[in-house]
Amino acid sequence: MSEHIKKYLKDINNDCNIVNKSFFLKGINSKGVLLVHGWTSTPYEMRALGEYLNKKGYSVYAPLLSGHGTKPEDLKDVKWEDWEKDILDAYDFLKKTSQDIFAVGMSFGGTLTLLLASQKRVVGLILMSTPYKMRYEKIIEKVVKVIAPFKKFKDKSYPKILGNDEMCLTQVISYQKYPINSLYEAQKAIKSSLMSLNKINNPVMIIQSRDDHVISRNSMEIFEKKLKSDFIRKRKIKNAYHNFIGDTKNNYIFKDIVEFIEDCYK
Repeated sequence: MSEHIKKYLKDINNDCNIVNKSFFLKGINSKGVLLVHGWTSTPYEMRALGEYLNKKGYSVYAPLLSGHGTKPEDLKDVKWEDWEKDILDAYDFLKKTSQDIFAVGMSFGGTLTLLLASQKRVVGLILMSTPYKMRYEKIIEKVVKVIAPFKKFKDKSYPKILGNDEMCLTQVISYQKYPINSLYEAQKAIKSSLMSLNKINNPVMIIQSRDDHVISRNSMEIFEKKLKSDFIRKRKIKNAYHNFIGDTKNNYIFKDIVEFIEDCYK
Protein backbone atom coordinates (compact mmCIF):
# COMPACT_ATOMS: atom_id res chain seq x y z
CA MET A 1 0.00 0.00 0.00
CA SER A 2 1.39 3.39 -0.99
CA GLU A 3 2.26 6.05 1.59
CA HIS A 4 -0.41 8.51 0.46
CA ILE A 5 -3.14 5.87 0.86
CA LYS A 6 -1.80 4.98 4.33
CA LYS A 7 -1.97 8.65 5.32
CA TYR A 8 -5.52 8.86 4.02
CA LEU A 9 -6.60 5.85 6.10
CA LYS A 10 -4.90 7.30 9.18
CA ASP A 11 -6.64 10.65 8.71
CA ILE A 12 -10.13 9.17 8.34
CA ASN A 13 -9.55 7.03 11.42
CA ASN A 14 -8.81 10.20 13.37
CA ASP A 15 -11.65 12.21 11.82
CA CYS A 16 -14.12 10.55 9.46
CA ASN A 17 -15.23 13.97 8.12
CA ILE A 18 -11.79 15.24 7.19
CA VAL A 19 -11.93 14.01 3.60
CA ASN A 20 -15.17 15.70 2.57
CA LYS A 21 -14.93 19.05 4.33
CA SER A 22 -13.42 22.47 3.75
CA PHE A 23 -10.44 23.27 5.96
CA PHE A 24 -8.88 26.47 7.28
CA LEU A 25 -5.45 26.73 8.90
CA LYS A 26 -4.55 30.06 10.53
CA GLY A 27 -1.05 31.30 9.81
CA ILE A 28 1.29 33.75 11.53
CA ASN A 29 2.00 36.13 8.65
CA SER A 30 -0.23 38.41 6.60
CA LYS A 31 -0.31 36.12 3.56
CA GLY A 32 -3.08 33.70 2.71
CA VAL A 33 -3.21 30.84 0.23
CA LEU A 34 -6.47 29.72 -1.30
CA LEU A 35 -6.39 26.06 -2.35
CA VAL A 36 -8.99 24.93 -4.89
CA HIS A 37 -9.58 21.25 -5.51
CA GLY A 38 -10.45 19.63 -8.81
CA TRP A 39 -13.82 18.75 -10.31
CA THR A 40 -15.40 15.68 -8.61
CA SER A 41 -12.66 15.68 -5.96
CA THR A 42 -12.46 17.17 -2.43
CA PRO A 43 -10.18 19.56 -0.50
CA TYR A 44 -8.37 16.57 0.97
CA GLU A 45 -6.26 16.25 -2.18
CA MET A 46 -4.81 19.65 -1.22
CA ARG A 47 -4.42 18.97 2.49
CA ALA A 48 -0.76 17.91 2.56
CA LEU A 49 0.17 21.04 0.61
CA GLY A 50 -2.00 23.13 2.94
CA GLU A 51 -0.30 21.78 6.05
CA TYR A 52 3.12 22.41 4.52
CA LEU A 53 2.23 26.01 3.66
CA ASN A 54 0.76 26.57 7.12
CA LYS A 55 4.00 25.40 8.75
CA LYS A 56 5.73 28.09 6.68
CA GLY A 57 3.49 30.72 8.28
CA TYR A 58 0.71 31.08 5.70
CA SER A 59 -3.01 31.05 6.40
CA VAL A 60 -4.63 28.41 4.23
CA TYR A 61 -8.23 27.93 3.18
CA ALA A 62 -9.47 25.06 1.01
CA PRO A 63 -13.22 25.33 0.33
CA LEU A 64 -15.45 22.43 -0.68
CA LEU A 65 -17.04 23.21 -4.05
CA SER A 66 -20.81 22.90 -4.51
CA GLY A 67 -22.01 19.39 -5.27
CA HIS A 68 -18.81 17.77 -4.03
CA GLY A 69 -17.94 15.63 -1.03
CA THR A 70 -21.25 13.80 -0.90
CA LYS A 71 -22.50 11.72 -3.84
CA PRO A 72 -22.23 12.16 -7.64
CA GLU A 73 -25.95 12.81 -7.95
CA ASP A 74 -25.47 16.09 -6.09
CA LEU A 75 -23.57 17.50 -9.06
CA LYS A 76 -26.54 17.22 -11.40
CA ASP A 77 -28.13 20.59 -10.64
CA VAL A 78 -24.95 22.61 -10.00
CA LYS A 79 -24.18 25.35 -12.54
CA TRP A 80 -20.72 26.63 -13.29
CA GLU A 81 -21.67 30.00 -11.83
CA ASP A 82 -22.19 28.23 -8.48
CA TRP A 83 -18.53 27.18 -8.49
CA GLU A 84 -17.50 30.69 -9.47
CA LYS A 85 -19.46 32.03 -6.50
CA ASP A 86 -17.84 29.42 -4.23
CA ILE A 87 -14.39 30.70 -5.08
CA LEU A 88 -15.33 34.38 -4.76
CA ASP A 89 -16.88 33.68 -1.33
CA ALA A 90 -13.76 31.75 -0.32
CA TYR A 91 -11.59 34.71 -1.30
CA ASP A 92 -13.70 37.03 0.86
CA PHE A 93 -13.41 34.60 3.78
CA LEU A 94 -9.63 34.38 3.53
CA LYS A 95 -9.32 38.13 3.04
CA LYS A 96 -10.58 38.61 6.60
CA THR A 97 -7.31 37.19 7.93
CA SER A 98 -4.84 37.84 5.11
CA GLN A 99 -3.66 41.02 3.45
CA ASP A 100 -2.19 39.27 0.40
CA ILE A 101 -3.75 36.23 -1.23
CA PHE A 102 -2.29 33.60 -3.52
CA ALA A 103 -4.52 31.14 -5.35
CA VAL A 104 -3.54 27.54 -6.05
CA GLY A 105 -5.77 25.39 -8.24
CA MET A 106 -5.62 21.69 -9.06
CA SER A 107 -7.01 20.84 -12.51
CA PHE A 108 -10.48 22.45 -12.71
CA GLY A 109 -9.53 24.29 -9.53
CA GLY A 110 -7.00 26.14 -11.67
CA THR A 111 -9.82 27.17 -13.98
CA LEU A 112 -11.62 28.69 -11.00
CA THR A 113 -8.50 30.54 -9.84
CA LEU A 114 -8.23 32.11 -13.30
CA LEU A 115 -11.83 33.30 -12.98
CA LEU A 116 -10.99 34.65 -9.52
CA ALA A 117 -7.87 36.50 -10.69
CA SER A 118 -9.85 38.24 -13.43
CA GLN A 119 -12.16 39.74 -10.78
CA LYS A 120 -10.18 40.08 -7.53
CA ARG A 121 -6.69 41.14 -6.48
CA VAL A 122 -4.53 38.05 -6.30
CA VAL A 123 -0.79 38.43 -5.77
CA GLY A 124 0.09 35.21 -7.60
CA LEU A 125 -1.41 32.09 -9.17
CA ILE A 126 -0.25 28.49 -9.15
CA LEU A 127 -1.96 26.50 -11.90
CA MET A 128 -1.57 22.73 -11.58
CA SER A 129 -2.77 20.52 -14.45
CA THR A 130 -5.06 23.34 -15.48
CA PRO A 131 -6.80 22.71 -18.81
CA TYR A 132 -6.45 25.03 -21.74
CA LYS A 133 -7.64 22.21 -23.92
CA MET A 134 -8.56 18.61 -23.13
CA ARG A 135 -6.85 15.70 -24.82
CA TYR A 136 -8.99 14.24 -27.61
CA GLU A 137 -11.49 17.00 -26.83
CA LYS A 138 -13.46 16.87 -30.09
CA ILE A 139 -13.71 13.07 -30.03
CA ILE A 140 -14.89 13.09 -26.43
CA GLU A 141 -17.50 15.78 -27.17
CA LYS A 142 -18.92 13.68 -30.02
CA VAL A 143 -19.05 10.52 -27.90
CA VAL A 144 -20.69 12.32 -24.98
CA LYS A 145 -23.35 13.85 -27.24
CA VAL A 146 -24.19 10.40 -28.58
CA ILE A 147 -24.54 8.72 -25.18
CA ALA A 148 -26.04 11.67 -23.26
CA PRO A 149 -29.69 10.98 -24.26
CA PHE A 150 -29.37 7.39 -23.01
CA LYS A 151 -26.93 7.61 -20.14
CA LYS A 152 -26.96 10.23 -17.38
CA PHE A 153 -23.66 9.22 -15.73
CA LYS A 154 -20.25 8.20 -16.99
CA ASP A 155 -17.58 6.20 -15.16
CA LYS A 156 -14.04 7.52 -14.83
CA SER A 157 -10.96 5.71 -16.05
CA TYR A 158 -7.38 5.90 -14.81
CA PRO A 159 -4.77 4.59 -17.25
CA LYS A 160 -1.56 3.34 -15.73
CA ILE A 161 1.26 5.83 -15.93
CA LEU A 162 4.62 4.56 -17.20
CA GLY A 163 6.74 3.54 -14.22
CA ASN A 164 3.92 4.16 -11.73
CA ASP A 165 1.57 1.29 -10.88
CA GLU A 166 0.24 2.84 -7.67
CA MET A 167 -3.27 4.15 -7.27
CA CYS A 168 -3.42 7.92 -7.14
CA LEU A 169 -5.11 9.58 -4.18
CA THR A 170 -7.88 10.97 -6.38
CA GLN A 171 -8.95 7.43 -7.23
CA VAL A 172 -9.74 6.94 -3.56
CA ILE A 173 -11.34 10.21 -2.49
CA SER A 174 -13.20 11.54 -5.53
CA TYR A 175 -16.40 10.53 -7.29
CA GLN A 176 -15.74 7.61 -9.58
CA LYS A 177 -18.61 8.55 -11.85
CA TYR A 178 -20.07 11.90 -12.83
CA PRO A 179 -23.25 13.36 -14.34
CA ILE A 180 -22.69 14.11 -18.01
CA ASN A 181 -24.48 17.44 -17.69
CA SER A 182 -21.96 18.44 -15.00
CA LEU A 183 -19.17 17.87 -17.51
CA TYR A 184 -20.89 20.41 -19.75
CA GLU A 185 -20.95 22.91 -16.86
CA ALA A 186 -17.25 22.39 -16.24
CA GLN A 187 -16.55 23.02 -19.92
CA LYS A 188 -18.52 26.28 -19.76
CA ALA A 189 -16.39 27.44 -16.84
CA ILE A 190 -13.20 26.54 -18.71
CA LYS A 191 -14.29 28.51 -21.77
CA SER A 192 -15.19 31.51 -19.60
CA SER A 193 -11.81 31.40 -17.84
CA LEU A 194 -9.94 31.34 -21.16
CA MET A 195 -11.75 34.47 -22.29
CA SER A 196 -10.29 36.26 -19.26
CA LEU A 197 -6.63 35.42 -19.82
CA ASN A 198 -5.87 38.83 -21.30
CA LYS A 199 -6.90 40.39 -17.97
CA ILE A 200 -4.41 38.41 -15.92
CA ASN A 201 -0.98 39.96 -15.43
CA ASN A 202 -0.25 38.37 -12.04
CA PRO A 203 2.87 36.27 -11.45
CA VAL A 204 2.00 32.70 -12.43
CA MET A 205 3.51 29.29 -11.80
CA ILE A 206 2.32 26.52 -14.14
CA ILE A 207 2.88 22.88 -13.18
CA GLN A 208 1.91 19.91 -15.33
CA SER A 209 2.66 16.20 -15.47
CA ARG A 210 4.49 15.05 -18.59
CA ASP A 211 2.15 12.05 -18.61
CA ASP A 212 -1.11 13.90 -18.03
CA HIS A 213 -3.90 11.81 -19.56
CA VAL A 214 -6.58 14.52 -19.25
CA ILE A 215 -5.32 17.82 -20.63
CA SER A 216 -3.42 18.55 -23.84
CA ARG A 217 0.34 18.28 -23.63
CA ASN A 218 0.83 21.86 -24.80
CA SER A 219 -1.59 23.48 -22.33
CA MET A 220 1.34 24.90 -20.37
CA GLU A 221 2.91 26.52 -23.43
CA ILE A 222 -0.38 28.01 -24.61
CA PHE A 223 -1.05 29.52 -21.19
CA GLU A 224 2.43 31.06 -21.26
CA LYS A 225 1.61 32.76 -24.55
CA LYS A 226 -1.91 33.89 -23.65
CA LEU A 227 -1.35 35.23 -20.14
CA LYS A 228 -0.19 38.84 -19.82
CA SER A 229 2.14 38.16 -16.90
CA ASP A 230 5.80 39.19 -17.06
CA PHE A 231 6.65 36.56 -14.43
CA ILE A 232 5.78 33.00 -15.43
CA ARG A 233 7.51 29.98 -13.96
CA LYS A 234 6.99 26.52 -15.48
CA ARG A 235 7.55 23.07 -14.07
CA LYS A 236 6.88 19.64 -15.57
CA ILE A 237 6.93 16.53 -13.41
CA LYS A 238 7.47 12.91 -14.44
CA ASN A 239 5.50 9.71 -13.91
CA ALA A 240 2.51 11.39 -12.28
CA TYR A 241 -1.22 11.35 -12.75
CA HIS A 242 -3.28 14.36 -13.75
CA ASN A 243 -4.25 15.07 -10.11
CA PHE A 244 -0.70 14.70 -8.81
CA ILE A 245 -0.69 17.04 -5.80
CA GLY A 246 -2.18 14.65 -3.25
CA ASP A 247 0.34 11.87 -3.84
CA THR A 248 3.17 11.93 -1.30
CA LYS A 249 5.88 11.07 -3.84
CA ASN A 250 5.24 14.50 -5.40
CA ASN A 251 5.74 16.44 -2.17
CA TYR A 252 8.97 17.90 -3.50
CA ILE A 253 6.85 20.33 -5.51
CA PHE A 254 5.70 21.98 -2.24
CA LYS A 255 9.11 23.63 -1.83
CA ASP A 256 8.94 25.00 -5.38
CA ILE A 257 5.53 26.53 -4.66
CA VAL A 258 6.81 28.29 -1.53
CA GLU A 259 9.86 29.57 -3.44
CA PHE A 260 7.57 30.97 -6.12
CA ILE A 261 5.41 32.74 -3.52
CA GLU A 262 8.50 34.25 -1.88
CA ASP A 263 9.92 35.31 -5.26
CA CYS A 264 6.77 37.29 -5.98
CA TYR A 265 8.01 39.83 -3.44
CA LYS A 266 11.52 40.22 -4.88
